[in-house]
Amino acid sequence: MGVTPMREDAVLTDIFGVQVYSFGLWAAIGLALALLVLPLAGKRARMREGTSPLFGALALALGFVFSRLFYCFLDESLGYSMPLWAIVQVNIGGYSIMGALLGACLAAVITGGLTGRPAARIMDCLAPAFLLFVAFERVGESVIEGFGQSRALTMDFFINSFLAVEGDDGFYLATFRIEAVVAAVLFVVMLLDIRPQRRAGDTFIKFMLLFGATQIILESLRYDNHMTVHAFVRVEQILSMALLGFGVITLAIRNWKKRFALSLVSVIVIPLVVGIGVGIEFMLDRTGINRLLLYAVFSLVVAVPAWLGLRLRREA
Repeated sequence: MGVTPMREDAVLTDIFGVQVYSFGLWAAIGLALALLVLPLAGKRARMREGTSPLFGALALALGFVFSRLFYCFLDESLGYSMPLWAIVQVNIGGYSIMGALLGACLAAVITGGLTGRPAARIMDCLAPAFLLFVAFERVGESVIEGFGQSRALTMDFFINSFLAVEGDDGFYLATFRIEAVVAAVLFVVMLLDIRPQRRAGDTFIKFMLLFGATQIILESLRYDNHMTVHAFVRVEQILSMALLGFGVITLAIRNWKKRFALSLVSVIVIPLVVGIGVGIEFMLDRTGINRLLLYAVFSLVVAVPAWLGLRLRREA
């Protein structure tokens, strides 16, 4: 069998005389650390011994498969989905963070069925591990030219900061750096949130609220055409909104009788936020309104359902 040649356009790193993809190396480090965090999170949640290794193995396999499938079937940045023959050629194209998350969640359900433990409790442990992986994956995006960057910057305040990177046509916001920092902060928050006396699934719901809300804004900042439909709508931004909405609706159903008014308002807010968000996305490239102002309003709007969700979670 012949050896598949390395991509000439990829940044490589030499490890003991072996050439590896730099992005893949960062992703592998993140995965390795995530697998190390799982037993620690499992210990805090008082999981049964042996659950973390089984879940880790299944999460790696299913996360990889679904990450690839999500990208191949949902990305239309070229005007069409990836053909079936190219799906198995894993060195062509890319992967989806949200697809990896779905695969890991499915792994939690399967692990729960095999071990007799609540899948929701296993997903609580998934939250910090997944965020640690995301933090390193985002750092790895720095080696891919033009990836994880914003529209061209027009304000000197950002151009002269570490948040900016220089491209062929000017300076751009390094959204991958912001996403890495946000993921690292949320990792700490989720790990500390896991407690044996906490209701199973509560930590993962908090993850859905905070990760979903932050990713809605951060995906909007990205302007690299990754996971887009007709080169405008970002698929992973839509999935982030779905993640936030599902978390809020789950908590609203749980509190429907106890806190009816708060639950009802929380549910009503979701479609309103979606509508306002779509409006702001159109305004970003179609009006002369200051983008900093638009993103400030966008952030406040998205923060409303996240805050309502956190209140509902506390009430429960």
